[in-house]
Amino acid sequence: MIWKTVELLLIYVAVPLFTAYQLHGIYNLVPLLAMGLLLLILLLRSKRFHNRRFLRLVPVNWKFLVGRFVFLSALVYGFMRFFHRDMLYYLPQENFDRYLLAVALYPFWSVIPQEIVYRAWYYHRYSDLFPNKKMSVLLNSAFFGFSHIVFGNWVAIIGAFLISFVFSHTYRKYNSLPIVVIEHFFYGAMIFSLGMGRFFK
Repeated sequence: MIWKTVELLLIYVAVPLFTAYQLHGIYNLVPLLAMGLLLLILLLRSKRFHNRRFLRLVPVNWKFLVGRFVFLSALVYGFMRFFHRDMLYYLPQENFDRYLLAVALYPFWSVIPQEIVYRAWYYHRYSDLFPNKKMSVLLNSAFFGFSHIVFGNWVAIIGAFLISFVFSHTYRKYNSLPIVVIEHFFYGAMIFSLGMGRFFK
């Protein structure tokens, strides 16, 4: 139990701190990609982890998921329009090719490794540390938000903290990595499209 707690703090506190204060530019991606690969290997080797979660596509309540996406997209649009109007649609308008490239590569350098580290590994490895499900989800969101200190602004941290509740809900409900990865991708594409992506660079 003590080792698991130390391990938890290393992955979700020490690594983000090291990334934020010791690495710069494209090198910020290295720890996340490395952890994603390492934890993927450990999950595949674990007898307690059902590997079908990596490929599992199950029937989902698409009306709810799409409705939630539309609602949250409207909130993001309102936030950008009223508080950062000069940044609204900035990336598609400023450099459309760069926008398309960012959206195309986003699943590989961010979404998939993040969902392995913060959903698949976290809920597999540390469920016994936090038997209270609400506390487990709250801490997951706190860790996910904290990991965004690398971007050096509160919008990224608070935004990641809040959206993590959505991703945790989807992952825990459907026990499917592909479904939460698809959902995460659409939310990321949305923030890039609306200009909020400037807070995540």
